[in-house]
Amino acid sequence: MSPEKFSEPTLCWICGSPCSGSRVTCSDECHEKLVDRLESEFGIYKKVVDIETGKIHRVPTRDIIEKGLRQQDMRRYPEWSMTCQ
Repeated sequence: MSPEKFSEPTLCWICGSPCSGSRVTCSDECHEKLVDRLESEFGIYKKVVDIETGKIHRVPTRDIIEKGLRQQDMRRYPEWSMTCQ
């Protein structure tokens, strides 16, 4: 994405107020509402496969939203077991 795209004002995905930079919500309150909505739609945890080991990990959706997910982060999360269904 080009640098000028980040300087263009965006609107909050929850309330429609202007946001600065690359943010998609205008406040902590709207951020929490967005995370709650996404967790409700996609689940609190996601099954994520470590491409190096082939192991499946149980990763909180919130971590994916707030921190992103890198290959080296995978070992921090527990393996997905049959009881996690």
